[in-house]
Amino acid sequence: MFQGNPFDMSIRHQRGVWILLIASILIIFAPRFFLLLEKEEEFSELILIPVEKKASWENTRKYHPWKKTRKKRKNKTFKKPTELFDPNDLSKEEWMQYGLSEKQASIVLKFTKRGIHSNDELQKIKFIPKETFENMKQFTRYSAAENAEVKKYIKALSTSRILVDVNNATEQDLLNIKGIGPFYARQIIKYQQQLGGFIRKEQLMEVWKMTPEMYEQIQDKISCESSMIKQLSVNQASVEELQAHPYLNWNQANSIVKMRMQKGVFKSIDEIRQSVIIDQETFEKVRPYLSL
Repeated sequence: MFQGNPFDMSIRHQRGVWILLIASILIIFAPRFFLLLEKEEEFSELILIPVEKKASWENTRKYHPWKKTRKKRKNKTFKKPTELFDPNDLSKEEWMQYGLSEKQASIVLKFTKRGIHSNDELQKIKFIPKETFENMKQFTRYSAAENAEVKKYIKALSTSRILVDVNNATEQDLLNIKGIGPFYARQIIKYQQQLGGFIRKEQLMEVWKMTPEMYEQIQDKISCESSMIKQLSVNQASVEELQAHPYLNWNQANSIVKMRMQKGVFKSIDEIRQSVIIDQETFEKVRPYLSL
């Protein structure tokens, strides 16, 4: 077991402790010493900058990337048109001549490619400067609007040419309509004959087995000429003739004939409404197919 004073060290141990202490001090303070020397050198270099180079050095410092610089904006020149033109026909370069930037002109071209038809539409394009619009608004003309009207007329004309009058159509005429096959062609003609003619296109929905989908597909391709309607005389038609109409049953037909026998003759079609078994809806549907 160790005995004696623990702080008693040999001369060799004492030297080692001093060397370790000095080395630690050097390691801690040496970096600070070298940093101080560098700052002194930089300071001395700044002092020694010649007067003639100082101005150029300061100018260079103004344009450091981390400093914001303000560029003077160039005043835009707005060209004024001298003759009529269509804004839809202007190129990007021509829009730029009227005062738009390249980016603005590219965006405006996207609108004109779709077609603009008036100065109101042109003014709504927010990328066109107000001064540019004021300069050009008196010289604009819109051939696109004229062309749109012509196309609309041509389309209406071509559409009217392909319409098939279901009151005067043959089975082959109906077969030429896309969506109508032999079955539906026969059923349409059969019902047209039973009715005495179609007054409204919506009556096609009454054709046997006609579906809403089929009707939607063909309704724009047909027409109904009401002058082709055949009427039944309420003063001459028999019960059988009246009840053969799709809108009247036997009881209603018989009621009309009995009323006629009592009155002698109908003076107005509206008189059949006096029958208790002919309601208002039935009367409105059958009225166009009756005559005195």
